[in-house]
Amino acid sequence: MRVAGSDGVMSTQTPDHRTSEYGSGENTHEYQVIARRFRPRSFDEVVGQEAVADALKQSILQNRLAHAYLFCGPRGVGKTSMARIFAAALQCPHTKDAIPCGKCATCERIFRGEDSDVTEMDGASNRGIDDIRGLIEHVQYAPTQGRYRVFILDEVHMLTRDAFNALLKTLEEPPAHVKFVFATTEPERILPTVLSRCQRCDFSSISHQDIARRLEQVCQQEGAEPGPGLLEEVATLARGGMRDAQSLLDQILAFAGKEPQLEDLLRITGRVSSEELEQLISILETGDLAAAIQQLTPILDSGTEPSVLTDQLIAVMRDQLHLGVASGWTPEKIEANLLAQEILQETRQRLRQQDRGDLVLELALLRIGTLPALVRTGSHSSANSSVTASAGTSTVIVSSEQSGSGKQSDNAKSEEGASSKSEVAREMEPSPVTVTEEAPAEHAAVADLAASYSSGEETADEAESVVATGKSRAQAALDALKAKPAAASEDHDIKSKISPEDYSEPAVVSSEPSDSQGTDAFEDLVARVAKISSLTARHLSNDGHLLRATSGWRFIVSESLEKVIDSPEVTKVLNEWQKVHGEITIEQGDRPRPSIETDSGEGVEAPQVIREAEEIFRAKAHRKQNQ
Repeated sequence: MRVAGSDGVMSTQTPDHRTSEYGSGENTHEYQVIARRFRPRSFDEVVGQEAVADALKQSILQNRLAHAYLFCGPRGVGKTSMARIFAAALQCPHTKDAIPCGKCATCERIFRGEDSDVTEMDGASNRGIDDIRGLIEHVQYAPTQGRYRVFILDEVHMLTRDAFNALLKTLEEPPAHVKFVFATTEPERILPTVLSRCQRCDFSSISHQDIARRLEQVCQQEGAEPGPGLLEEVATLARGGMRDAQSLLDQILAFAGKEPQLEDLLRITGRVSSEELEQLISILETGDLAAAIQQLTPILDSGTEPSVLTDQLIAVMRDQLHLGVASGWTPEKIEANLLAQEILQETRQRLRQQDRGDLVLELALLRIGTLPALVRTGSHSSANSSVTASAGTSTVIVSSEQSGSGKQSDNAKSEEGASSKSEVAREMEPSPVTVTEEAPAEHAAVADLAASYSSGEETADEAESVVATGKSRAQAALDALKAKPAAASEDHDIKSKISPEDYSEPAVVSSEPSDSQGTDAFEDLVARVAKISSLTARHLSNDGHLLRATSGWRFIVSESLEKVIDSPEVTKVLNEWQKVHGEITIEQGDRPRPSIETDSGEGVEAPQVIREAEEIFRAKAHRKQNQ
């Protein structure tokens, strides 16, 4: 079965069977479309596929012909036309330099799809295994007129899996007189076993300039005079396909006659003029939503499809972005344009699923109209933030002017002498705390805690030293409190002191102990438990506290954790841990509260908010470790 395909690539020469004045000539009784009348007849006439044409010509000249070729590429770029030209170059008796004459009887039969040695099949219509079996039966017969038998299978990706498998053996070892040419727009759907048996030729989309130039030649031969900008717009709408461009030009000539204008194209395709698009976009940039609705309503009422208008807006905004970036747009304007394009891309997807496309597009344009104000608001917020860049390192300035400053000022006024007055003045001034860029969120929290519970007497150098230690947020805040005088500690309502017996208690070893050996022991215990249960390990990190004892270790646990530890799995882990680190004693109780050493050397209990913050930060740190 021979099916004459149509590939929209045009010839620069006028074929013998082409008629003038739209087909009303002597050689035919019916009009033939431009895409068929101007089909190329030599490799040099195929537009935009010079690499593929050169490869095929060289294979013929050097007699290095493969037994199967696979032509891949978008629709309407010349795949079927190239296959016919390749077959004509193999069969034409007058071929010179791998170029068929295009005028002999053999060439005419091949280009009309009537040659007995060149068989064309449509893979979409003949896709079953029975069709392929019929083709295989014809493979064994020798050619009747030419040197080869050429089988052209268009849309080969439509063949069934069984049909592909039936073709494999013949495709791998065909007779010497047989050549296969497959054409497809979806090579990914072809079996890998078939791909490995073919030489692949990739066809690319044709540039807008090449399409416009060929269309101009067609108009000259047709006696038409297109208006300014018409052919360029047709080439843009074709999206790289010559056949689509020729079909659209054929439609315009039938609609507007020999002098088509750009307005005729807009009427046929239902598109909007560039002036209306630019006016609509400029209104959206001003944020005038009412004017945007007034501009949009008549466009949609005139019959323009929302999907068509969406595509046009995306294209215009893309062109504006390219020009704006080259001309030095501000970052805010670039961001607004990018966000608008993202909204339109999302709208294009939603239009395929919605019945009321006009409402979807209207809501999208309203969102775009609010973008300038949102972008300006975001830029003002970042400008007002206290983020500065210096020597490649970002710093965050955190003011320590807290409500406690007034209380400290009142207490300072009760002191005597000039030194008290100067101290009050220093307390009234904000004390900046510099936080380096490393871990900005955590260090900012440290600065907030230090500022909230400071007396206002620390300097920027002291605050920097707190952050530079690399400790956790809670520990950094505690260190900041230790640097305060006893008077500042009293202002923070630190009333209870730890007794000597409590103060002599060994230091707590948990997620952030001061003793490195204790830290390693505790982390090893948590890691061993995590191997059997991550939940139990997290429970152990939060509610378990390892303390040094005279001989071995004391492990203070909560009531709920004690029940978990009694399980056989955890008990086995503890026994293995003891072999490495020493004997451990499990006790139920609460974790000793950390103390702060004042200038007088006495230990005082930390404020409640510091203890709570420390617990939160410790739990968060252990959760990150166990993830």
